[in-house]
Amino acid sequence: MRPAVLIPNYNNAHTLGDVVSRALDALPDVLVIDDGSTDSSASVLDHFRSRIRSERHAVNRGKGAALKTGFAALAAAGFTHAIALDADGQHFPEDLPAMLAESRAHPDALVIGVRDMQAAGAPRKSRFGLACANTALRLFTGVRCRDTQSGFRSYPLPSITALPLHGDRYDLEMEVLFAAARAGIAIREVPIRVTYTPEGGRVTHFRPVRDFVQIAGRVARTLRSRAR
Repeated sequence: MRPAVLIPNYNNAHTLGDVVSRALDALPDVLVIDDGSTDSSASVLDHFRSRIRSERHAVNRGKGAALKTGFAALAAAGFTHAIALDADGQHFPEDLPAMLAESRAHPDALVIGVRDMQAAGAPRKSRFGLACANTALRLFTGVRCRDTQSGFRSYPLPSITALPLHGDRYDLEMEVLFAAARAGIAIREVPIRVTYTPEGGRVTHFRPVRDFVQIAGRVARTLRSRAR
């Protein structure tokens, strides 16, 4: 097993440096995909240039596109697992050892970091959307997952890069779950911490109405593809 941390970033300069630094404390291999940021993210990454890998999209293409770029880059470099976490500070890089332990115990599984969103004070509309997504996955695949919207995941690269993934934005993360269930890839869960008030402030680009509609559309297209 050869894991690396994968951090998709878009205009999270205020929290990016702290996330990268803490991730390096847990794992020496870190790849940041800067998804066309227009803030000072480039300067933050320059500070770590001798310690991390980084790639940049010339324009913003979406979180899903950034993840797929990261998957391909890490697989090409010989890594077996991409442990993705968000750059906005909501995840605790200190939880990486727990994710790594689960991946080592189940190297072929997709490992999801499960948040306690209610305890963390997540908005009610976000918790409602999560409940809907969890239910959809269970009804259409039979797979139970308590946090289908978590961005803190350990992806087994040999099997994930073989999946037909089309989403380029937040819909990609839900599409991965449906595709993994369809391919027989096991989904494991690990409790993680989450904060919605990280030091430096949190910048989120998730828009509940727009992005949940996009996620629902991606689910529908995935199901139609499965039916054919």
